[in-house]
Amino acid sequence: MVKYFSGILIFLGLFASCCNQGKSPDLGKKKTQVISISCSYSPFSADPRKRTDPVTTVMSYMLYEGLTRLEPDGTAIPALAERIEISKDRKEYFFFLRKSTWSDGSPLTAYHFEAAWKKALNPNFPSRAAHLLFPIKNAEEAKRGLCSVDAIGVETIDEQKLLVRLKRPTPYFLQLTAYPTYFPVPYSGDEVLHPNQQSAFLTNGPFRLSSWRDDDEIVAVKNPYYWNAKEVKLDAVHALIISDEATALKLFDQGKIDYFGGLISPLSSDTADTLKKTGRLKKRAIVATTFASFNVNRFPFTNVHIRKAFALAVDKKSIIDYISQMDDDIASGLVPQVFKGAAKSVYQDYNPKAALKNFEMGLQELGITRKEFPAITYYYLNIKLHSNLALAIQSQWKDILGIEVKLQGKELKHHLEDLRNHRFQIGQMSWIGQYCDRICFLKRILNENSGYSGWENPHYERLLEDSYDQEGEKRAKLLDEAEQLFMDDTPILPIYHFHSVYATNPHLKELAISPLGDVQFHKAFFYD
Repeated sequence: MVKYFSGILIFLGLFASCCNQGKSPDLGKKKTQVISISCSYSPFSADPRKRTDPVTTVMSYMLYEGLTRLEPDGTAIPALAERIEISKDRKEYFFFLRKSTWSDGSPLTAYHFEAAWKKALNPNFPSRAAHLLFPIKNAEEAKRGLCSVDAIGVETIDEQKLLVRLKRPTPYFLQLTAYPTYFPVPYSGDEVLHPNQQSAFLTNGPFRLSSWRDDDEIVAVKNPYYWNAKEVKLDAVHALIISDEATALKLFDQGKIDYFGGLISPLSSDTADTLKKTGRLKKRAIVATTFASFNVNRFPFTNVHIRKAFALAVDKKSIIDYISQMDDDIASGLVPQVFKGAAKSVYQDYNPKAALKNFEMGLQELGITRKEFPAITYYYLNIKLHSNLALAIQSQWKDILGIEVKLQGKELKHHLEDLRNHRFQIGQMSWIGQYCDRICFLKRILNENSGYSGWENPHYERLLEDSYDQEGEKRAKLLDEAEQLFMDDTPILPIYHFHSVYATNPHLKELAISPLGDVQFHKAFFYD
């Protein structure tokens, strides 16, 4: 569950009278099937290439579709690509597109993919996920303005055939093509404007937009032009924007919301406990980690033994039992255990004696005494769950190390700015994978500019680079070694791998939730 998003929006309930239409119809009687879901804030963009937050991403999956689709088991299956051929050197991908159209019936061709990707890689295009396109030849160079977008390795062979050239073998490339950053857009790839700014809003996914009212409700209806429309049983999806969790829970109890929780409407431990006691809470392990990052370029966390001391003094099991209360998994490494082949444990967990020993070693190496140990500030996202987590960790450091740590909570925007600009000593955050390969997490701390800690290691970088040329056990071994090296140096304290927890209408079936935590409705339906 994404525990760091909190809404600032209100619910006006414009379509409340429609919310119960789909509660339990008989499919054979062709009754209207309408699902109502709760979102804690409005999507930030209608362009699938621009943002990666949960609500925007889920909306993208409703309105668009790419070459592949991510299944609940984590595999990428063909979607708009009817067939895929890969060259022997694994650097060229030929996508043979099925016949499909936009929501106005106009043809969707390979050109739309080429144009969408190249526009996203223009240095002036505002995208927070353009890096996901970087496996493509010259993509990163184009985004940095070092070459023309015409040099990017994407070529339309004909209307139904797309050739993609990679700069090197990328074992997870098909996973990437299932992510919204790789979705096609109309209008020659130009930025998709907010629905309020244009009269025609074209999409190609299982649903098309009916209405979009920020801070209120978004309605998507079944797209009759979707290539696999016969698979879609829902007539409409009503996304209610409800920032207040108590209001959302009340509407769920009244049967006016059919899906509540997950990444798009995070549940507090109190609400989850209420749902759990009545047997309505569901959970799904996802590729997500909550952690604390040490700024390795700020004294005293320049010292590895000080970092290890603080890490070993955290009792993660008690945090899971008493703070998160979501049956989360103890994180003994940065990479979530959901990934197949991920090492189950690469780091020694809670150990007070080892924590004190490392602390004394660190003091000696720094040439200071306990009394000279500097003031420490712990930065966190100012929402209830993360605040409680920070308080628990603060207390454990006091009990085990005898260190007073000041807490500093900030709202999301400013907290992220501090982390990205290394304006912190210890910073707490959560990460969710964008594709189902553990290098997704390992790459995020590849060097001092891509992670919060400022940590870098040439050998670590080499291990990740070498992994691209390997498959199977050989690749897994390299990634194991890289994570072990990283955790031995302890620039990050992984705390727990969390789950997506949610509740649904008991009559709702075939809801698809991927390992990334994204909920998809293309197969969902109600039954009696």
